[in-house]
Amino acid sequence: MFEQMLLPALQMARSRYQDALANLTEGELVWKLADGSNSVGFLIRHIAEVEYRFCLMFFGRPLPNTVTLDTIGPVKDEGQFTDLSALLAFREQSYAYLLESLRQLPSEAWDHPVEAPIGTLSPRQALGRLIYHTGYHAGQIGLIRKYGGKR
Repeated sequence: MFEQMLLPALQMARSRYQDALANLTEGELVWKLADGSNSVGFLIRHIAEVEYRFCLMFFGRPLPNTVTLDTIGPVKDEGQFTDLSALLAFREQSYAYLLESLRQLPSEAWDHPVEAPIGTLSPRQALGRLIYHTGYHAGQIGLIRKYGGKR
């Protein structure tokens, strides 16, 4: 069910995120808008961490032992996410983990409500929210890359 009905929408949303990161340089990871918003590096890490967190909350898989959630909750961007290769690897690992979680979810579970700290959603609704979340922050990255940084 996931492969046929939901995967194409997820892939389309993901492609827009990929476009926002095209030709990204390590120097751009610290860029922010003048309003003090989060940096590009922070946002890349955050999107990946939220994918892991949704696997935990809605898609029936625990966090891997090696994953920490450093950008979720009342946290401040301290400019610590500046290693481009590490960020891109973490991003790919979280997406692969998400895809595997979604593929393993039984068909009957997709519309069963799940209580989580962010609310009660079915996995289908949670996937929609996750797609929106990724798109929202990908848009921020695009704006930062267009108008932020050192000019």
